[in-house]
Amino acid sequence: MKRIARVCWTWLLPLGLVACATDGTPQAMLTYETKPEGATLYQGGVSLGVAPQTQTYRGAAGATDITTPEVTAVWPSGAKAVFWTRLKPRADEVALIERPAKAPGLEVDLAAEAKLLEARRKTDRDKAEELRREAARNSPECRRQMLQGPNAQTLTACQ
Repeated sequence: MKRIARVCWTWLLPLGLVACATDGTPQAMLTYETKPEGATLYQGGVSLGVAPQTQTYRGAAGATDITTPEVTAVWPSGAKAVFWTRLKPRADEVALIERPAKAPGLEVDLAAEAKLLEARRKTDRDKAEELRREAARNSPECRRQMLQGPNAQTLTACQ
């Protein structure tokens, strides 16, 4: 009985997953970016989050293109822009939604963009520092020092 269950899990489950992934329904991906950065994206009244956001769209079986639903970008000032497009099946594209030039409150949106960019830079610096520390902890010199004993002064290569 266990062998039958193992055969089912080993062969049938992966085949089922492949069948689901290749059911003939065309798909395409679209990454939404905004200018200035920091707009919240909405699709059908539901927030997708702050751009950039990537969405996968499915078309009808046999379709030669996929029409995306309307996506509305709303900047902190309240400025709005609506976007939709047609994608080819298996496409992986980027759409830039630009803030309307004559919408009031550009200063508000530029200030929000500056905060967002600074937060990203800080996150990038933090990630780089963590990678540096991890590399130091995994270095042969650090491993050698750890083998010498628990004296914190001997672990200079691990920092």
